[in-house]
Order: sequence, then C-alpha cells, then structure tokens
Amino acid sequence: MTQTAMHWIALQWPPEASQDLPPEALAWWALRFTPHVAWVDEALLLEVSGTLRLWGGRRALLRRIHEENPLPALASQAQAATSLVALARLRLRVMGQPSAARATELPLHALGAARPHLPLLSQLGCRTWGDAAALPRAGLARRCGPALGQALDVAFGRGPDHYPWATLPERFVQRLELPTRVDDA
Repeated sequence: MTQTAMHWIALQWPPEASQDLPPEALAWWALRFTPHVAWVDEALLLEVSGTLRLWGGRRALLRRIHEENPLPALASQAQAATSLVALARLRLRVMGQPSAARATELPLHALGAARPHLPLLSQLGCRTWGDAAALPRAGLARRCGPALGQALDVAFGRGPDHYPWATLPERFVQRLELPTRVDDA
C-alpha cells in the first residue's frame, strides 16, 4: 500500500500586522486554498497535498497565497512533508537562522514539545531532533512525558497529525457596500 505524500505550508504574520484581523478570520481566508487549516502555536498550518493539482502546483499555490494575503506583509512561510517540520522551518526563518535540509538535523528549540525540556535534553547531549529520536523511548517518556515522543513521531511521519481543523460558521452577518444601486437580488 502506498501512502500519498503530504505537503504542509506554515504561515506566520508579524504580531503588529495580525492585530488587524482576528485569527479565525485568517483561518477562514486560508480555507479557500484547502479544507485542512489549523492554528498551531503561533502559525497557521495548511495541509495542501489534496489541492495542489487544483491550484496548478506548489509554486502557483504559494504565489496565489502571497498575492491574496489579507494582511499587507506575509512575514514568513515554510513548507515540508510534515506539519511539525514546516512549523520548525518557519520558526527558524523568523529567528533568522538557517534551516536544515533533513528533519533529523533540525535544532530541538524549533520543536514546541521539546521546549520545556531543553535543559534536560542538552545535558543528555541532544541538540537535534535526530538526537532526541535516538534516545530510548521509555526513558524519554519517563523524563519528558509522552508528548515529546508523539511529536517526534508526527515530525518524522510515523504518526498522524491531529489538529482541530478550522471551519466556517453556518451563519454570519457581514455588510457589503455595492458599487451601484441595487433594487433586487
């Protein structure tokens, strides 16, 4: 059985720009590109593997996202085969740090589940995702809890992504000024 390749895009706006629109409005905007949109920490994640062909490929989709951005400046974007790798690459780009080509070489501080445990992992000699993944799973779970191991499984494609996907409300109210007089619709 073959598994289709996933493709994730992570988007993040500067804090001053994102004050203009609430987070749910940005998620609703992103739903035009894919039905799989979720806020994870500071970033908006889009799983676009099912819609790439509709948009004419990855480059065309990224160009469209950039052109239709509802805020003046798209601060940063990153992409990868798993959601957590895309999110880590986005975090590194925002911090001005280079990103590793392979997920095993990404620094631990770019993985949200590892952040509370960085001092301990550093004492164990772990600097990268691959270092942490190489630790015995039982010992890692005992010292750091199950969340770090689960996050590493998701990052390396061994576990599924579980996110609360954004949905549009069934009813909403919005005023719209029409350019000319309208007597009936």
